[in-house]
Amino acid sequence: MTFKSVEDFREYVRDVAERYVRPHAMTVDREDRFARESVSAVFKSGLGGVIIPQEYGGLGLSSRHYAVFIEELTKACPSTAVTFAVTSGLVANFLMHFAGEHLRREYLPKLATGENIGAFGLTEPCCGSDAGALRTRAEEVEGGFRINGQKQFITNGSVAHFVIVMAKTDPEKGKRGISALLVPTDSEGFHVLKDEDKLGWRGSITSALSFDDVFVPSENLIGERGAGLKYALASLDAGRVGIAAMGVGTIARALELATEYVKANGLQHNEYYSFRVADLVWMLETSRHYTYLAADMKDSGQRYTKYAAIAKLVASEYAMKAVDILLDILGPEGTVWGEAERLWRDTKILEIGEGTSEVQRLVLARLQLGR
Repeated sequence: MTFKSVEDFREYVRDVAERYVRPHAMTVDREDRFARESVSAVFKSGLGGVIIPQEYGGLGLSSRHYAVFIEELTKACPSTAVTFAVTSGLVANFLMHFAGEHLRREYLPKLATGENIGAFGLTEPCCGSDAGALRTRAEEVEGGFRINGQKQFITNGSVAHFVIVMAKTDPEKGKRGISALLVPTDSEGFHVLKDEDKLGWRGSITSALSFDDVFVPSENLIGERGAGLKYALASLDAGRVGIAAMGVGTIARALELATEYVKANGLQHNEYYSFRVADLVWMLETSRHYTYLAADMKDSGQRYTKYAAIAKLVASEYAMKAVDILLDILGPEGTVWGEAERLWRDTKILEIGEGTSEVQRLVLARLQLGR
């Protein structure tokens, strides 16, 4: 597939989302199950490998295209959007930038087609924001490593075909002793402890996983031994662009629903309602600006940690404000089960996932103050 512009690409994604994703959004939320129909439709449309290079079966498009992809999916179904933000964004980015050629050849084409779904195993019951304190260990044995430990709140966990696992290979080295390993989920000793019963994103899977003496061969070590945390933090910058794009999509959908309601009820000349809609406009444009800026900086090879943090912080917090405004506009109609109510539930996690708002402030403070 080729596209003349980013906006042509947006129209294609929007058409796929409206035709094949939105019709299932409320059903999977009500039934609290994986949005398999929607995910399959997106893969069949050829969008699974937006940023994966063409030589590995992807579209080879830019990070701005990817942001638009996540934004438009979010407008239709945030649960489907986060599934792809992880497998087609975070995981694909990690393999593209840090894995050896043998792993890229093996797994990137499968991510592009949907033959495989990937997951990213960093968070543990003991530690979320303090990733360096993780406890999962990978002991070197003949021919590879044996992994023992647990991971928690892992998006795509029980539907993934492999998980990129952060584990301590050299515990005595602290944060410099953490390595990244690719673990197929059909490995002996890999177990799904549970799928979480969540407030929102009920059409996506979030799992607790255990690794009980799981063996992985040496060739499944991603990049350099001991560089896993460095890779993870770099990948989280890309992940934050994805979450920011979800925030942009959330605000855009809130604006659409608010505009429809105000016009349908003849309230466009009422200053309260019109000013609330105006707030959604500037929140959308501000969030979109920083998200696209971070995406463009990534592709130009610039260090974009600062702007990824700004984009994620601004877009996620404005998204939460936006759905609050939407429910204020709708009044009681916004509190009954439906898209607006679901959007409110789906949005809170944006301030938590891929680093909480406090973590983004910590990143920005450290960059500014040199701490």
